[in-house]
Amino acid sequence: MGITIQGLNKRYGKKRGITDINLKLPVGGLTAIVGPSGCGKTTLLRTLAGFLTADEGSIFFGDRNVTYTSSQQRKAAMVFQHYALWPHMSVFDNVAYGLKLQKVAKQERETRVLEVLERVEIDTSDVTTRFPQQYSGGQQQRIALARALVVQPEVLLLDEPLSNLDAKVRQRLRVGIRSIQQSFGITAVYVTHDQEEALSMADYVIVMNEGRVEQAGTPEEIYRQPSTYFTAHFLGESHTLSLYRDDRLQRLVIRSGDSKIEPVVEDGLHSHQARKVKQAGEGKQQVWEEEGHFVLEGSICHHLFMGSYYRYMVEIEGQQIFVDDDALLEIGPCHVKIPQTRAFWFDL
Repeated sequence: MGITIQGLNKRYGKKRGITDINLKLPVGGLTAIVGPSGCGKTTLLRTLAGFLTADEGSIFFGDRNVTYTSSQQRKAAMVFQHYALWPHMSVFDNVAYGLKLQKVAKQERETRVLEVLERVEIDTSDVTTRFPQQYSGGQQQRIALARALVVQPEVLLLDEPLSNLDAKVRQRLRVGIRSIQQSFGITAVYVTHDQEEALSMADYVIVMNEGRVEQAGTPEEIYRQPSTYFTAHFLGESHTLSLYRDDRLQRLVIRSGDSKIEPVVEDGLHSHQARKVKQAGEGKQQVWEEEGHFVLEGSICHHLFMGSYYRYMVEIEGQQIFVDDDALLEIGPCHVKIPQTRAFWFDL
């Protein structure tokens, strides 16, 4: 089931939570909503769930207008950040709770609960006698996911479900949740503040900032062709350099301190990946083209050993960027190469 959002607005008094949201989310896909704290992503998710009521606009689940439909009638299930499992109930009873509310027959209830627990890889041999707190954090989140899926919702909503888990467990559960979502073929909306999580798990990514959608598209589109400075800067490790065009040299020259020179192009050069750094002699800081790259002269200030590579802090006319390279280089002057395909201009 697809989700269509038209002109959606939600305010908290005079403060806007989300503003003029227009989106069409893919049927059976996982859509990730990503952005910094306070960007409106949770407000949007809770409005989709029916926990909040929109001030203007419409929400459609398939052909159904659910804008003012109660959360119980939307056929959507939510997985929360803090699991929200009842500690006094067994795992079986936690998962079966929604089916009891739906008055599903006991035999069918048992069959569906055990089946969904197996699909999320929870051992079912003792789920009637064990309680949630006897499981690890990752297992508890799988149990919470099973509880959401057992009622056979049309839409699955996930509110930062992995944020309380350690890095290795998160990595495994990313794959697990994605695999489970695909096996059920359910339309899912996944809120996260983790850019890597959004890009690695989703079919479709929505980047939000200050209550608005900055950009929406596939992970590849969002990462490789950012349409705004915010999107480019927010996703991944990136750097911004302010440049001037020197008409005499016919080159782009990096802005130096309080220079009053007026640039021909008053844009910033943004690069996701400054991946190559080489030792160089001294010279004026300039940018020129070389075999499909922009080449910048700078100076290595510090380096960090990251295990499989080194990370360098490079200063270019008072501006610092971080560059990764396999080789161990000395502190001092260097050249940095940025692929032209990974450099973007934005009007700041």
